[in-house]
Amino acid sequence: MPTTKAIKNRKIFSDKEAQEINADEYSSLEIYAKDMVFDFTEVNGNLLLRGEGCRFPNLVKVKGNLSVDAPGCSFPVLKTVEGNFTLHCPAVLDRLEKVKGNIKCIIDFAFPHLMTVGGSINLKNSAVYARGKKLKKGRIVIPVNHQYEIDILPEDGIFNIDIFGNDLVFPHREILGAVTIFGKHISFPNLEFIHGALVMENREKSAHEFTHYFPVLKKIMGNLRFENTKASFPQLQETTGKVHFENGSYINFPVLEKTGTIMINRNSAAAFPMLNEIHGNLQNHGSETCYLEMLEKITGNFNTDQVIAKNLVEAGTLIMHKYCEFDHLKRINQRLMFNGTVNFRSLEYINYLTSDRQKGSEFPSLKEVNHYLYDENEDYEGLANKIYFKVRDRVYITKDECIISGSSLEYNVPGYYIHSLQKLVSILKLRHSSFQHFVTREYEREWTNYSSSHFLKILNKIEKLWDRTEPIKPEAFFDSYDREFRLFCFRYVGVGTLMKKFGAVKINEAQIPVNYFQYDRNGNESSVKKINHYEVYAVENSKLGLYSWRRDKHSYAVKCRCASTGNEHWLWIEPQYKDNALTAVASTFRIHENIIPHIRCLKRQGDLLICELKKEVSPEGNIRPLTATEYFSLLEAET
Repeated sequence: MPTTKAIKNRKIFSDKEAQEINADEYSSLEIYAKDMVFDFTEVNGNLLLRGEGCRFPNLVKVKGNLSVDAPGCSFPVLKTVEGNFTLHCPAVLDRLEKVKGNIKCIIDFAFPHLMTVGGSINLKNSAVYARGKKLKKGRIVIPVNHQYEIDILPEDGIFNIDIFGNDLVFPHREILGAVTIFGKHISFPNLEFIHGALVMENREKSAHEFTHYFPVLKKIMGNLRFENTKASFPQLQETTGKVHFENGSYINFPVLEKTGTIMINRNSAAAFPMLNEIHGNLQNHGSETCYLEMLEKITGNFNTDQVIAKNLVEAGTLIMHKYCEFDHLKRINQRLMFNGTVNFRSLEYINYLTSDRQKGSEFPSLKEVNHYLYDENEDYEGLANKIYFKVRDRVYITKDECIISGSSLEYNVPGYYIHSLQKLVSILKLRHSSFQHFVTREYEREWTNYSSSHFLKILNKIEKLWDRTEPIKPEAFFDSYDREFRLFCFRYVGVGTLMKKFGAVKINEAQIPVNYFQYDRNGNESSVKKINHYEVYAVENSKLGLYSWRRDKHSYAVKCRCASTGNEHWLWIEPQYKDNALTAVASTFRIHENIIPHIRCLKRQGDLLICELKKEVSPEGNIRPLTATEYFSLLEAET
């Protein structure tokens, strides 16, 4: 049986370290020394060769993995590798007969005496020969239909088998390979260990009326898959791979304590009365509720549908579609996914508390939050290692970073492109001439303001960074592969710059005389007539990084030319206003409909509009854009 002892790692760089090697110690030897001779006959663990020219004249067996990563190494009498074997460089291996695990070879090579490979064969575009025959990538699988074919299988269990016959008995104590069962009533009375995958599949359309027997099987180092079959594993204590149930399978694991991912699908069911740990995910879409009274730990995603695990202590991501009680739950190592509030009285740690959907939840025993989305109505900021403040739609800041996301923060913080706070400042400076300008024109109007001391420290840091940070160069974001970052920068770079950069096309223009009022030094008013000129442009959305089959393939902007200074000002407009330049510029002014009859005049400075009323009116009803006639009849001043 393979050992489960902890392995010690030893790195060898010199003669002194080589002399300290204990060949009987279960260890992993990583040799970096060059041109050395080692006289042991057996390595009780792994042997990894990084130094060239090393020789092992008496080595017969490696009980773990062997990896030859340096040229000029020699193993003239080596016969057996009990683990995996990797060959990256030429070596002397004239007597190698057996590799019990996988073999990987990236060079052209010939093994004169290699007879057995227990695992997979992985060849990286190389020609590899064993006893004069060319090896092929994949696994060597032995089909078994009759009992006499079992009698001639290797006694050491190094093989992969597909079992097609019925009523067969296998005498092996361990099998180091994959086992696939298509037959009926297959028995393994002595089998204790499978180092490979186990698959059971009933290919008949009728319901299974048979079972398979594994009375003493204790451990499986591989995936399990069951298709329309049933079996019992009365002594199985541990599996390391995924356990997958399909098409009406039923499997009983009365003493199983540890396993990998469990997936129960399509009218299947399973019993795990002693299961304590799942190193992976748990999902039950089968025919019965799965009762896991002893389960304490799930490292991956736990979907609570049709699962009762009241003694759960630790989970990765907890996915609930309806509320569940967990009186003993102490740790959520990833996140909670649930559309509602919860009351987890025993929870002490959660990695991500970043969802708006659980606002108002109660965690009276909580001691630590790794990632926390700030809420002024909660009191968790003192427990948080990293606090995120949502300052505007899909933009979050921390004490050191800025996250510009394409979706809500709750789904996957590590998956977002994270930028430094200084880079955020470099973007803000595209629009704002000073920190105070940013505060009055954006922070106070568009950002969410928080009273938290942590947030105020971030704001102070932005102010300190302001004077020593240069505005970001356009080429740094025009060609960026980060779509959300690029679109965020576009908000600040200016519409005109974007239109010119991406070759916008003029689609219509118009001019109109407007009577403006101006004042001399004494405050005397006089009227002057000017001709205002407006142009509408279209730019392809694909050039802006905007893709949607539902929307217009173009975006539109109106260019306004100041009659006094000749300066240009650009404004985005909606597609329905693109056909008339005067209607387009008027559409950029929107106000409550009940106020329009009471407007005395309009004054405009770029995108800043001042509306003077004849009398005070409370805004009510719909908000709509002004028509071209309304807008230009009321416009008195514009710069």
